[in-house]
Amino acid sequence: MPYFSSHSFPAVQEPPSGYSAFSPQSPVYELSLRTAPSADWLHDLEGANRLVQALLQGRLLGHYALLDFLVWPEGLFLRVGLTGNRSLSEVLRFLKEKSAPSAEPGFRPWDDELQWIRLVPAEKLPESTASFLETVERVRSQLRQSRGSSPNLFFFYRDSLLER
Repeated sequence: MPYFSSHSFPAVQEPPSGYSAFSPQSPVYELSLRTAPSADWLHDLEGANRLVQALLQGRLLGHYALLDFLVWPEGLFLRVGLTGNRSLSEVLRFLKEKSAPSAEPGFRPWDDELQWIRLVPAEKLPESTASFLETVERVRSQLRQSRGSSPNLFFFYRDSLLER
C-alpha cells in the first residue's frame, strides 16, 4: 500500500479493488420490493435513509452495480446488475438484512414475495430504462396526489454511466 505525505497530513492511498466490474453482458434484474402491510418504516426519513445506505453499501462492496432505484413509502423499485459470482438471492438477503430497522423480535419490514422481478437481456436495456423512468414518473405523480405522503420520502437514483 503506497504511502503519501503532504506538508500537513499523511495520507494512504489504496489501489483499486479486485472486484468484478459490471459489464453489458452481466445479468441485469428489475425488481420491486414492497414493505409489509403492517410496516410503515419507509414512511419515515430514517427508514428511507437506512435503505439508501444499504443500497450504496452493497454497491461499494462490489455485490452489485446499481443502474437505478426508486425509494418511496411503500417500497423499492430497483435495477441491479450482478457482479462477480453473486446471485440475486444473495443480493436480496443483503438488502433485506441491512435495511431492516431494529425493532421488536418478529418484526418483518418487507413482504415475503417480490412485487416484480424481470431479467433484462442486454439488448432490452434501453427499453427497460424507458419503462423504469415511466414508473418513476407514475409513482411521483401518485405521491403528489396523495395527501398523507411527504415529498421528502421519494428518492430516485440513476447511474447513467453504466449504460454507455
